[in-house]
Amino acid sequence: MSIYRHLLTAGAALLLALPAAATSPMQSHASIRDAARQHAAASADVPGGRAEITVNPLDSRLRLTACDRPLETYDSPNGLNRGRGVVGVRCTGSKPWKIFVPVSIAVIERVVVTRRPLVRGQALQADDLVLDETDVSRLHKAYFTRIEDVIGLRSKRALGAGKTLHAGLLKREKLVRRGKAVSIIASVGGLKVSVRGKALADGSQGDQIRVENLASGKIVSGTVAGDRLVKVLN
Repeated sequence: MSIYRHLLTAGAALLLALPAAATSPMQSHASIRDAARQHAAASADVPGGRAEITVNPLDSRLRLTACDRPLETYDSPNGLNRGRGVVGVRCTGSKPWKIFVPVSIAVIERVVVTRRPLVRGQALQADDLVLDETDVSRLHKAYFTRIEDVIGLRSKRALGAGKTLHAGLLKREKLVRRGKAVSIIASVGGLKVSVRGKALADGSQGDQIRVENLASGKIVSGTVAGDRLVKVLN
């Protein structure tokens, strides 16, 4: 049994066992759940997105004396993380009590998903992709938040429309192969000059690799800019 369930079960059993005076007003479940919701929302750290908080219903048999002081909230012993967690709610008034309230925290971000089905090995283009809101707390691998970071990558397997893309589904195409001929592009005095070269390493789009200028024998570093194309800065 998880610590959250243990705490909740033990706390609820104790509270249910304590009779309240028939004339004592009861603390509404809605106020307890609202306190837990506000605490979870304030604790959620969601840069670039938003949190959606769901508070589980309380046991209908639970009867707590209305607190004569504002309710206090606090993190459970294991803290409050994305996904599922527990928030402590307590009364420190004349008739104190406390309870642990289960909450779910969905972290909503706009991530890259497939607009249409893709076949295995397909090179991704902008038209194949779209940004869509997703609960990233359920994702266990690195996902993408910018379409431009995915363009040119290839799918490792067939993918359906609406599939959230992550690093495990994609691979980078090798545009330059070690020992193979490449075109070396350089800017000289505002003009672009192209010379024949040889790659000294494999490279994908955007990689920094070393290449040999076959005309001069000089070895320089450049950026893979396309199929068998390397740009260098002078």
